[in-house]
Amino acid sequence: MFPQKHVVYIFFLCFLALSWNLRGTPFFPFAFAAAIITFTAYALKFNWRELLPGAAILAAVLGLVAFLRPSAELPPKVAWIKEGHSNQRVAILEDWETVNLKDENVDIGDYVTPQGELLLKNNSLKAKLERLRFRAYKTIEENIDYPISSVVGACTLGIRYELPAPLKGYFSLSGLYHFLAISGLHVGVVIGALAGLLKVLRFKKPLTLASLLILPLMPLTGLPPSAVRAYLFTLLISIGIESFRKVSPLYILGWVMLITIVFDRFNLSAALSFAAVGGILLAVEGEGGKVEKWIKVVLAPLLFTLPIILYVFGTVNTLSWISTLLVGFIFTPFLISSFVSQVTLFKFPEINNFTQLLGELFIRATQASFNHTKWGIIHSEIPLFLAGITFLAILALALWRVRLTLIPPALLLIYAGFNQTIVEGIELHLKGWKLNSFKFIATEGQRYRNCTIYGSYVMPATRKLLFHNRLIDERLKKLKKASNTGKIPPAKKRKES
Repeated sequence: MFPQKHVVYIFFLCFLALSWNLRGTPFFPFAFAAAIITFTAYALKFNWRELLPGAAILAAVLGLVAFLRPSAELPPKVAWIKEGHSNQRVAILEDWETVNLKDENVDIGDYVTPQGELLLKNNSLKAKLERLRFRAYKTIEENIDYPISSVVGACTLGIRYELPAPLKGYFSLSGLYHFLAISGLHVGVVIGALAGLLKVLRFKKPLTLASLLILPLMPLTGLPPSAVRAYLFTLLISIGIESFRKVSPLYILGWVMLITIVFDRFNLSAALSFAAVGGILLAVEGEGGKVEKWIKVVLAPLLFTLPIILYVFGTVNTLSWISTLLVGFIFTPFLISSFVSQVTLFKFPEINNFTQLLGELFIRATQASFNHTKWGIIHSEIPLFLAGITFLAILALALWRVRLTLIPPALLLIYAGFNQTIVEGIELHLKGWKLNSFKFIATEGQRYRNCTIYGSYVMPATRKLLFHNRLIDERLKKLKKASNTGKIPPAKKRKES
């Protein structure tokens, strides 16, 4: 089944714009090849000259955007403020660097020097909204116990700075990290629940109305590109379903992707989001019976994002599709309950307690999913060429034979399983902050097998997440040595042992 004419057209423009934005990078050849493939597919089936007006308009828009974009960029803003040791205020910048603040007047959205002094006060509307979001998170902390409060903040406000590294490790290695990043799933669940209520109350066009009612709350998410993309896509789908007889979700996805590429930076988050949603829509709109389509919908998010995940992170849980299905039954009511708690300003203890209960179940389910699927985790650091070729093969099959689009990533998964990047039987000495960090646990740390890793401190969860290895806390090693030399009292010996 060949895709609709307008779908091929919009994705040709997407890859053409992406090629322009990625020029001079290692990703350019693949983006340009994708543009050539979509151009060729359109030319073989339709009239290629029809693409020229759209390409000309796109070139003019890209030129205008490049002209209006500021040439000099300001340093990273303060994205979050935490309290460290001795009540020391620590700023987390947009690039995830941390700075110890010396100036008490520094607030979220401001610009600071590397020494922690105020560089530039930011009183823009966006900065004020970010501070409002900060206060909203503090309200969550006052009413929901930690670390459940951090999960509520991540799922509803898009704030992940307070999530403990071990918990993020569980979500990542079980393949459920997408639950913590506001995406189409979150927006769809909230709008769908509200639309269901409006339908019961017999409102006309409940999906569209629900989307519009959610709009004033969107700034509280911090308006990350992922949330804006998800909301725009959901709004357009709602209007299309309820106002027109026929709507193509793939065509709408193409428009959202084009807007993202032209007016925003097409980053890793965007690539993963569009790959996952595109795979699901191809499965739904493609050929095959209901059972075949259901299987493809379940597997599509994992397989369509696989080339990106393996190239960037190297680590993937091949059984994550099972975890997503099972934990999703808890996540959906948890997200709705969290949203209701915030909308009601935490004034109803019964709702807050229900959110608390569901949050605890959600965390426990995530930990259980890791424990039962950890043997499906593989670590394979594939080259960009292999990831790019797989992506181009998926695109070519999507244009000529949609039914076969899962074959290239499935072959890549088999290749990765048999060609894992593994380091065995060595001894490592790491600082505690690195060993227990989310980045090490979820990515490079998974390459080690049967290794002895010494850390200046080791968190209990780290031992479970790096279960292939033997982790030794150097503090206990020093304590044991001191005990053997008689430098600590016998009573303390028994206590420490």
